[in-house]
Amino acid sequence: MMDEDESKHRESISELRELQEEELERRHNALVAYVARTDPYVTPPIVTQQRLSRIEAFAAELARRETERQGERMETLTRSLNRLTKWIVALTVLIAVATVVGVILTAWSVLAGA
Repeated sequence: MMDEDESKHRESISELRELQEEELERRHNALVAYVARTDPYVTPPIVTQQRLSRIEAFAAELARRETERQGERMETLTRSLNRLTKWIVALTVLIAVATVVGVILTAWSVLAGA
């Protein structure tokens, strides 16, 4: 659970980036639960807005991390596709060379037999 003082603390970007993902999710969820328990008629709107802004900061950091992970996965996939493309090009060239050799040998055997 989150207490009143903890709900008011504002983390810097560097603090958010240093947090482990589990801790970031814990703080996000605790703050969401805390805001849900507060009475909107008693809590000043600016305080509620500050807490909601903090919730958005946690969510944005989680989204940034997921985007970074997806980017890394895409880079890995791109490298794999590049390797496969090189193999496909090499095999295509090999098949083309074999086809040309086959045509030459067939033409030679037809002309030699005629």
